[in-house]
Amino acid sequence: MEKVKIKGDVFTLVGISPDVIAPDFKVVSNDLKEVNFYDSFKGKIKVITSFPSLDTPVCDLQVKEFNKIASGLSKEVSVIGISMDLPFAQKRFCEMNEIKNVSVFSDYRFYSFALNWGLLIKELGIIARSVFIVDKKNYIRYYEIVEETTNHPNYEKAIEGLKSVIKQPESSEWEKINCCSWQEKEGLFTKVFEIKDELSLKYLLEIFVIIRQERKFNFNIEIQEKKVIITVPSTKFNVDMGALFDSIKI
Repeated sequence: MEKVKIKGDVFTLVGISPDVIAPDFKVVSNDLKEVNFYDSFKGKIKVITSFPSLDTPVCDLQVKEFNKIASGLSKEVSVIGISMDLPFAQKRFCEMNEIKNVSVFSDYRFYSFALNWGLLIKELGIIARSVFIVDKKNYIRYYEIVEETTNHPNYEKAIEGLKSVIKQPESSEWEKINCCSWQEKEGLFTKVFEIKDELSLKYLLEIFVIIRQERKFNFNIEIQEKKVIITVPSTKFNVDMGALFDSIKI
């Protein structure tokens, strides 16, 4: 999904669409500590629920509902809530509403979750409403990106998906994506991004920073009017890199 709606108005999602493997990301906890997804939830089944803002009724109820769901789960399952709300506001909300079963984090500092998971609402700078279930080996086993952001996620389907993962906690399924939009010439692989506006350029460059810092891929960038050109020497290019750039939506 590349678009979502808010009360019928259409908005654009930007970032890197996740494939089979859940991307790593870093967020900020209520006590202002940096938390790394892979390190902090290693060996757990993860339920990730994202939402635009705790100041809205649907988001408020979404966190409370997952807190209720999580109360009946085993210790092998971690429920994670993520938004762009400041950590102070999240902490206040959790204390007021006795949210003890959901670990709520803020993506305000890095945009790491929003961009790594293709969930940043471009025009508003907030995270789309979604639910992802990730198994112990970090395979994505269930997901829902809510098309109309003012609607709730489908809690019943999420619970069914979670039960399926608990029953079969690990998946070995993996399908490689073949690159299809790169051109090879004179020892270089090249990919061109068409840029619609300044905001698109801003977020694209932020995505590139994340790819360099968090995915450890090196590449060259050239900006030409309404185009951004990525080049990688053929000796350093591989399918994983190509597939990663192909999954960027902007």
